[in-house]
Amino acid sequence: MKNETPKDLIGQTVTVLAHLSDPHLPLPTGIPPLALLNKRLLGLLSWHSRRYRLHRPETLDKLVADLLDRTPDHIMVTGDLTNLGLDVEYRRARAWLDSLGGPERVTVIPGNHEALVSGAWEQGAAHWQPYWQGDAAAETDVVHSFPTLRRRGGIALIALSSAIASPPGLAVGALGRAQIDRLVPILRQTRQENLFRVLLIHHPPIDGTVRHRKRLRDGADLRALLEREGIELVLHGHSHKSHHQVLQTRDGPAPVIGVPSASAMHLESAAYHLYEITPTNHGWKIALTVRRLGAADHMETSQSITLGIDRAHAMPEAARKTPKISPHSV
Repeated sequence: MKNETPKDLIGQTVTVLAHLSDPHLPLPTGIPPLALLNKRLLGLLSWHSRRYRLHRPETLDKLVADLLDRTPDHIMVTGDLTNLGLDVEYRRARAWLDSLGGPERVTVIPGNHEALVSGAWEQGAAHWQPYWQGDAAAETDVVHSFPTLRRRGGIALIALSSAIASPPGLAVGALGRAQIDRLVPILRQTRQENLFRVLLIHHPPIDGTVRHRKRLRDGADLRALLEREGIELVLHGHSHKSHHQVLQTRDGPAPVIGVPSASAMHLESAAYHLYEITPTNHGWKIALTVRRLGAADHMETSQSITLGIDRAHAMPEAARKTPKISPHSV
C-alpha cells in the first residue's frame, strides 16, 4: 500500500489524537473513617504502603506539559484518575481534566478504581459528565449512557465503560450485554459515514493481556462484535504497560494498543501516545509516536511507527474494491 495522500483527499484535515491513562492522581488527606468500611480500606493501605511512591504528581506534570506543548486536536484519558473512587477525588480529578482542555477537546472514561466500591462511579460520574457524555447527550442515567459517541472531523470516538465494583483482590471489568448491544448501531452508523472509528475502553479486550484477576469478563463478547462489525483502532489502559496487538475484523486487521500509566515509573516509565491520522486512497495512515519520560528525567520520543489501515468502505468511489492487506498494513 502506498502511503501518499491522493489528490481527491488533499485538503482533508489530518487529526492528531493524544492518549494517556491511569494517572492515579494523589490521594487527599483527611478521609472520613466511615468511607473506609469497605474495599477502600485495602486501597488506602496499598496507597500509603507502596502506590504513593510509584504514582508521582511531578512525573504526571512533566508528561502533561509535554503533551500540551504538542497541541493535539483531542486528548483521550482511559480511566483510573482516582484511587478509591471518593467524591473528593472526583472533584479534584475534574479540576485536572479542566487543566487539559475543555470537554470539546478532552474525552474521559472510567476505570476500575472509579468503581472501587458499589455505586462510586454512578455517584461520581456527574462531576465528569461534560467530558464523557456523547454529542447527543440525551441520556442522563450514567448506567445507560455508554457507549458514547463523539464525532470530531472524520474521527468517531466511541467510549465504553468497563467500570464495575469487584470483590477485594480483584480488578475485573465488564461491559454487560445491554452496553454491547447498544454498541452495534453506533459501529454500523459510523462505518456508513466512512469515519475512522476509535474505541476507548479501560480494560484490554484481548485475553491474556493482563492477569486473570484484572481481566475484562466479557472480552470474548466484545471481540466477537468487533470482528463482526469492524473497528479501526482500539485504545486501552489498565495494565500500566505498553501493548500492541491486532484484532481481525470484517474490514481488516485493527490495532489494539495499550499505554502505560501516565504518572508511574514502575513496570514501564510514564508515557503517552500521539496518533496522527491521515486519509489515504486505501483508508487511513496512522503515524504513532510514543513520548516517554526518559532516564534523564525529561520527555523523549522512544518509538515512531506508521500503520496502514486499509478499509474498502473508506476508499474514494473510484478506488473502491476488495481490500488487500499490504506489507505496510497492521
